[in-house]
Amino acid sequence: MSRSFTGCKRCKARRQKCDEQHPECGRCKAAGVQCRYAMQLQWGGRTFSRSRFGACVGPGGMQRLEYSPGEFVYTTVNSGKLVSVKSETPASSSPSSSSSPDLPLVRQVDPFPSLPPTQKALLQHFIRDASHVTSCHPGMQDEICKMIVPMALQTPSLLYATMALSAIHLEAVNNQSETVKAAPDIARLMARSLEHFRIELQDPSRKGSDALLATARTLCLAEIHSGAIQPNTWRAHVEGAKALMTTTKSSTTPNTAFRKYLDRWYRSIVALSALNGNGPPIGASTAESIQSDSFVTDGPDYLDDYWGFTVHLAAIFREIGIIAWQRHQNDDTSRQLKSEDEDFEERAATLEKMVLGMIDRYSGDNQTVFYPGVVERLTDDSIREFMLCNEAFQHTALIHIHRRVRKVPASSPEVQYSVKRILACTSQIVPKSGLSPWVMLTTPLFTAGCEALGEDREAFKQLFLSLHDTTRIPNVLQSLSFLEAYWAEDDKNVDEDWSHFLDRMNFDFIPY
Repeated sequence: MSRSFTGCKRCKARRQKCDEQHPECGRCKAAGVQCRYAMQLQWGGRTFSRSRFGACVGPGGMQRLEYSPGEFVYTTVNSGKLVSVKSETPASSSPSSSSSPDLPLVRQVDPFPSLPPTQKALLQHFIRDASHVTSCHPGMQDEICKMIVPMALQTPSLLYATMALSAIHLEAVNNQSETVKAAPDIARLMARSLEHFRIELQDPSRKGSDALLATARTLCLAEIHSGAIQPNTWRAHVEGAKALMTTTKSSTTPNTAFRKYLDRWYRSIVALSALNGNGPPIGASTAESIQSDSFVTDGPDYLDDYWGFTVHLAAIFREIGIIAWQRHQNDDTSRQLKSEDEDFEERAATLEKMVLGMIDRYSGDNQTVFYPGVVERLTDDSIREFMLCNEAFQHTALIHIHRRVRKVPASSPEVQYSVKRILACTSQIVPKSGLSPWVMLTTPLFTAGCEALGEDREAFKQLFLSLHDTTRIPNVLQSLSFLEAYWAEDDKNVDEDWSHFLDRMNFDFIPY
């Protein structure tokens, strides 16, 4: 007779055969004791490797993971490892089925189990694709995702902002770049982010946190990438980041690796916004001026791999913005005095000398210095492309000096020389969908494109189309649209640079 496993508890404990009568068995009834039937859950048992499931997994495939004292689960040693299972087909099977390859079984863990499917898809698209167009090399993209994603899962404003940035890129991938700004789903994500952002800003425990600054940064990128042109859109988020940075200086927030990245982002976006021309540089006084070159020679001149140009050049961009804005205001209010012209010329000469010195310093075999730990992760081709990108930004600075400060015509030799150098540099950078200095070229291409003449205009147009086709950033297409509108007014371009043109059109636009 086969052994029974469903006897009463008394018979099992005494190792006696139970007749399994209900409600009480014969042995318990004869002894006059209470008879109880119950299922006993047994933890442990034989060694896992000797169990039936353990045998299926195979030796070395599992490990015991203790997540709290006395509590554990068995998990795979490497959750990303593939386990091949050979299909056993009978001899009579068709040739095609008998020769089928091993079937890989992938054990995957859902990293976002609490998110709805739509939100999960957007976050996965950000990690897989959208984050590539804000990164100049794979190491940077990996760092950004490792910093942003875990923080977003704990900060609603950052989560919705990240999903909005991802949705903008996804719309462009689906050939909807021109209608991104009107997409209701993206508008809802941005609105939800702002709603949570206002609440989180009132929370004392979040004061000066990296998460809030990361939200400001991501909202700013989302506005810029979408091609926003209305005043106080992207610029408002940079101003918000400025306020948060000021708060942090007086707090005890640790200077984390993520905070260092956010500091670099802030300095660079302020530098690029200074070239915008629709207002004074963010965070700078219009009364500032160059007294000496000390403002760019303090500290090493690192080539910032997040933006594709050097730290000292970022400071020069800000100074160009200050001087150009002062001249812009003077042009609008009164006729220039000779003394004022001489002052602007002197300051322009100082800036030009600094930029030309940088070009000479980094020409030939003299390579720029990257932040510590960066160059080891770059290929020789990436280093060469960073050098070309930095040179393109250097000539961008020269064009702004000549056109916006000195007010020389676009046809002047010095302007056209820089236009052709930018065209030569950018043409040597291989078009890619991301993880390359290629993604940072909108500013130099737009600046040089505005001053391009003849056949060079078509060359810049093709570069812009290639840049949009690879990166799928709607603002690139917006930049080309403004560029063609500016070209169409050639008769005014002699006296009016592109910043004045955008001011007249009431567009608060940044070519990024």
